[in-house]
Amino acid sequence: MSTSAVSPDVERMKNRLKEIWMAGDYDRFSRHMETGAREFYERLQVAPGCRLLDVGCGSGQLALLAARDGLDVTGVDIAENWVERARARARAEGLRANFEQADAEALPFEDASFDVVVSLIGAMFAPRPDLVARELLRVSVPGGTVAMGNWTPQGFVGQMFKTVAKFIAPSGMPSPTLWGDEPTVRERLGKGLSELRMTRRTYAFSYPFPPAEVV
Repeated sequence: MSTSAVSPDVERMKNRLKEIWMAGDYDRFSRHMETGAREFYERLQVAPGCRLLDVGCGSGQLALLAARDGLDVTGVDIAENWVERARARARAEGLRANFEQADAEALPFEDASFDVVVSLIGAMFAPRPDLVARELLRVSVPGGTVAMGNWTPQGFVGQMFKTVAKFIAPSGMPSPTLWGDEPTVRERLGKGLSELRMTRRTYAFSYPFPPAEVV
């Protein structure tokens, strides 16, 4: 288990981020990203029975895929309403999965607790990426797998973030899309991994509602 002091400025930033995530209808949005989640999960080739932690699990689209495969699944998210939604989805399907509210920068688990640690468009939004990297590595067993799916600076979402940043005050946190920049990821995670592989994929957005509701 990890604990760390949080400055008032960082605490305010994290509370603001939490409010933003809790205010949106992420479940509606994420249901139409399950194809990407499935592709991400299938590439992991995880054996049944493995202990998997999903950091920034949202309403459970990736964690529930793993639970359906018989994995020992835990999902964490900073937004309580998403955690409740993930629990409800698991109950509705009769799946065994544990979901709890937690901070990606201070995960409430002992060292080497999970065989596989994943984060799909989740932990990248935490304001202190060095702490996130430390935590992802800390809770993974030696020889385990740490896998992330993140937006890139050059892609549509990265360009959208750059455009929005021109019209709002600086947040003081690094761009989340730096988790999609290979040199940055190697700097953050490379020393803690025996092997680091990065693959760039193109994701086609497809939603049954107007683009303005997505952006």
